[in-house]
Amino acid sequence: MTASLAPTHPSAVSPDTTVILDAIDAAVAEHMDWLQAWHRALFCRDAMPQDVLSPNAHLLCGFGAWLARRRDAGGLIDQPAFDELEEAHRRMHHQARFLAGIVERGEHVPPREYDGLIEAVNEFNAHARRIASAFRRLLSDLDPLTGAHNRQAMLDELERERARAERAGTRLCVALADLDHFKRVNDTFGHAAGDRVLHVAAGRLLASVRPYDTVFRYGGEEFLLCLPNADLATAAAICERLRAALAETPVELEDLRWVPVTASFGVAAFEPGTGVREAIMSADRALYAAKEAGRDRVMAAVD
Repeated sequence: MTASLAPTHPSAVSPDTTVILDAIDAAVAEHMDWLQAWHRALFCRDAMPQDVLSPNAHLLCGFGAWLARRRDAGGLIDQPAFDELEEAHRRMHHQARFLAGIVERGEHVPPREYDGLIEAVNEFNAHARRIASAFRRLLSDLDPLTGAHNRQAMLDELERERARAERAGTRLCVALADLDHFKRVNDTFGHAAGDRVLHVAAGRLLASVRPYDTVFRYGGEEFLLCLPNADLATAAAICERLRAALAETPVELEDLRWVPVTASFGVAAFEPGTGVREAIMSADRALYAAKEAGRDRVMAAVD
């Protein structure tokens, strides 16, 4: 059984997620060709490729070399699901090398050893496809411009977190963040500049939240934050850190102009019996109060 894959934090999955998904898809295709070449050498009495006979055969294929390079960099592939994929990949190449050695010596290949190779190939493909499927699901939940989760999965995720907090007796907060005067950015610098500001602002939010927080693109220039294990004071402090991270440095545009970026935040806590939509409405009222008070600030809901 494959260990669960955890590419859950948006700041870690774009664009790296696409790179890994492409590599895994290429690995499955590469090893289909590899197995065909192995069978051709076996049944047509061709010379067995030297990279099959090498003790380091699992490092000589394209995927093995890619995986070894990525291991040094860590990141998304530094988790148990990829450990299992790497081990399945090594076993597959080891079994192919073992059988190739039997053939090279002119000996008969026992059926159980051949079955072992096919089992290893199937195991590698199954691991690879499970991981690829997980990354595809993840990509489908992401907003392509900002890398934040999109609104489609937001309510379900908030409901899961609400139920988890009630079961565990922990606190949960939600926050809405709205980029200040964003229409002015589009009107002054153009929509391409607006997209650039959204992308950079979202990146700063994603880089500054805690690992178990979730950032959603709520709509336009507005983001929703799910903040587990945080009471209202803690959530407000988190949002104050995010506000400072956004305002600290203007966003540089492609034409080398700079655009200052600030945001207003409204924070609300889930109280016992509070529904998801009710909490979002409370955060929205607090956000409105932050804008009315002058923007570039954090306001907590008082209702």
